[in-house]
Amino acid sequence: MGGNVEDWGPLVPAVAQVWPKAAEFVHGAELERLESQVLTALRALDTAQHVPAAGGTEETPTPETNEAIDSAAREVALAFEAHAPLGAVLAAEFDALAARQEQFGPAAPPPHWVAWQRSLLVPVLYATDRALDGKGVGFGSGRGELTYGEARVGIPDDHRMGAAEKSRLWRLRFRDDPARVATLGAVATSTAQEFTELTRKRLAECEVNQALLFVHGYNVPFRAAAIRAAQIAYDLNFTGVPLLYSWPSKGTVGGYVADENSVSRAVPYFQEFLRLVLAETNVSEVHVLAHSMGNRLLTEALADFDTTGLPKGSGRLGQVVFAAPDVDAEVFRRRLPRITRQAAGCTLYASSVDRALAASRTMAAAPRAGQAGAGIVVAPGLDTIDAGALDTGLMGHSYVGDHTSVLADVYGLLRQALPPSRRFGLVSVPHADGAYWSFQPQK
Repeated sequence: MGGNVEDWGPLVPAVAQVWPKAAEFVHGAELERLESQVLTALRALDTAQHVPAAGGTEETPTPETNEAIDSAAREVALAFEAHAPLGAVLAAEFDALAARQEQFGPAAPPPHWVAWQRSLLVPVLYATDRALDGKGVGFGSGRGELTYGEARVGIPDDHRMGAAEKSRLWRLRFRDDPARVATLGAVATSTAQEFTELTRKRLAECEVNQALLFVHGYNVPFRAAAIRAAQIAYDLNFTGVPLLYSWPSKGTVGGYVADENSVSRAVPYFQEFLRLVLAETNVSEVHVLAHSMGNRLLTEALADFDTTGLPKGSGRLGQVVFAAPDVDAEVFRRRLPRITRQAAGCTLYASSVDRALAASRTMAAAPRAGQAGAGIVVAPGLDTIDAGALDTGLMGHSYVGDHTSVLADVYGLLRQALPPSRRFGLVSVPHADGAYWSFQPQK
């Protein structure tokens, strides 16, 4: 495995794919030591990839940064190779991934994800209650009626897991290069019937008859929401249909109060969309991942939504993931029982170092459901994951889409249907209301 720094790209998805088999080769305290070694090296790798040394950039790292990446990656490989049979399994998985043209996970992408100019075009089917931007090419921050359609997002071939690659205007890149930057391409609108027919067609072409629905948070324009939905589906190697619900966020830091009002207004539109997807598209299961304020939309909508009333043969709610929810913790607890009864599983990712939620708590004078610490939400039917031990960046708020360890954990949940006890890097923490899970701190 390995060689040049850029050759290490498949390492993290290879580890995520192989780890559930580790207990077949390594046992007891030895397995715990291996997990600690690999976890420490992966954290060092993530830090080296996201924080270039002085004098470099995200795209052109310094030799020191390259050395740090190579060193951390080799530590991961050596830890596995110390256990010969398991090391061979990792090497085989790594080589299989490296042999693929694009870095899209172990399984092949659906056939309608087409290659274009050194990128992979990911079709994201969307619904939105935003108004058109006036130019007829996308959606702005104004309120509108429920609209359906498809957005095509280009994920570059050299995409790094957890990154939604952006333009660098100060490097004179005035046009997005699809080989380096995640780009939003064509945005088409459709009727509800056309959307239904297209979703059925897409599902028939997919490896799994499932959809992954992303709901964005505060301060997110339509373009960024579509790119994030595609990036998450790409990084999770999701081989069903990526869906997006985009509510009319102002897309500005100062638009918090306006966003609060808009997300509440969106509830009936979101319910109508979810009902259409579950009842009309022939999907078997819809997983939902909501981030930040998007969880207000999700929890309010699902608490007043009855899947048992859908027609016979409708799809069901699969895994529901509450990522850093900017929701009043008391309200979240009250809504939760009505949600867990309808979903195959519910997972909460929380953190005690989330500065965005700390600010929200101050404004609302009430704890948020996405905050960990003494008030962490632990409840029946909910798997709570504390991500506070991870290096989650300056604001510590977008870790579910940005951090490779968290993405790998969500991968284990959605792609491999693993409980927390079998996912890499998690330890059980006792709690008065049961127990929750935490990423192991870096040693």
